[in-house]
Amino acid sequence: MKKNNLFFIVLLVLLVGGFSCEDTRLDDISDPTVYIPANGEIEQVIFSTGEPYIYRLGVYKSGVHETIASATVVVMSETELQVYNAENKTNYEKLPDNCFELRGGSSVQVNFSKESRLEFAEIEILYDEIKKITDFDAESNETYVIPVMLSHADISVGNERQTVLIKPIIKEPNVYFSSLESSIKIESVDEPYSQTLRVAVDFSNLWDITVEIDADEEAVEAYNAQNGTQYKLLPASAYTFTPVPVTISVDENFAEFEVVLNTDNVDYDDFLLPISIKQVSRFSIDEDRSTHYMTVSRPAERMNREGWSIADFSSEEAVGEGAGQGTAANVLDGNTGTFWHSEWAYATGQLPHHITIDMQKEVTVAGVDLQRRVNNSDTRAGNFYISSDNQTFTLIGSFEMAAVNEAQTFKVNTSNGRYLKVEITESNRAPFANLAEVYIRGVE
Repeated sequence: MKKNNLFFIVLLVLLVGGFSCEDTRLDDISDPTVYIPANGEIEQVIFSTGEPYIYRLGVYKSGVHETIASATVVVMSETELQVYNAENKTNYEKLPDNCFELRGGSSVQVNFSKESRLEFAEIEILYDEIKKITDFDAESNETYVIPVMLSHADISVGNERQTVLIKPIIKEPNVYFSSLESSIKIESVDEPYSQTLRVAVDFSNLWDITVEIDADEEAVEAYNAQNGTQYKLLPASAYTFTPVPVTISVDENFAEFEVVLNTDNVDYDDFLLPISIKQVSRFSIDEDRSTHYMTVSRPAERMNREGWSIADFSSEEAVGEGAGQGTAANVLDGNTGTFWHSEWAYATGQLPHHITIDMQKEVTVAGVDLQRRVNNSDTRAGNFYISSDNQTFTLIGSFEMAAVNEAQTFKVNTSNGRYLKVEITESNRAPFANLAEVYIRGVE
């Protein structure tokens, strides 16, 4: 009985919420009238949880006078439904009598005291019987209805709002992830990193539902193939789930758990952690929303550029851009207001352009940050090379820049070397190119 009461409370809230769109401005200045606020054709989603489903049909009394009144709710006859179809150019069929029950008999009297405005008639919808109908489309029912109307009352009946056709949409109760993707970028191992995820249900929940979640290693390969990515599986030592299992408690529609990262065990790379719902204690798993894909990236930290210098450049504009502007050394000065620009005043530098940075010693390079000249989009794409002797260079990565002012991080094949060459091969305003800053990520 407690379970049914909980259902009724939820349905009442939903139904009363639906009344909020009704125009009741004349309710207290017009003659007493009864009508159905949620009238017309109503799609009603029903989850087949195994519990009785009660539709509470609201009947409203309006009017200036505080009046005792009653009204009778009945199921429309086949003839009345045919008339409705003819008038509204529809083709509805009444659900068989064994699929629903108007509680109280074939007709129900709704009684109003002087003070009461809203009363209810109850209809039990027997969804298991409905699902037995051969041509019933549970997901998008456009055929079968429960046709109900106000047949008469001892005060005026609102003729335009006296009928409701309830169209049941029956869904299986499933457990699913509220979101399917998230990402974490680790900037510092000194900071904690975690992500809150949510498993949920859509129905009025009368149970404690246990949800078993776990990493789905096999999903990485499929994800990469579908999305053209090259993520590695995040190692099991790099994360924990808490709590496990996850419990969606009675009267709740969701539960949350944390994915806590152990950053010491996350390498400088891009990882994928597919987290799947493996088992539930009740109902089914929504296969389309059963896996959450979390990307975890740890770009190497920016190295200290103190003492670094420019070993080589293809060209620079040391005159035309004004004092302190245009030279290659500006990409190392830490000032986004200064920039390097390819030569244009006395000669025009041609693509490809390059700048070679001397890091003064052998380091491990894992990524490069490029920052455009503020509000300028000349530089478009290019390559990164590394060398130990400034003679023989090895290609370690490429880049294509977005039209933003912020520094953009580009991952490269982790490599050792002293000299890093930034080569610009494409421009949005050929042949010109410019950069405000170049940062190198790695380990000294």
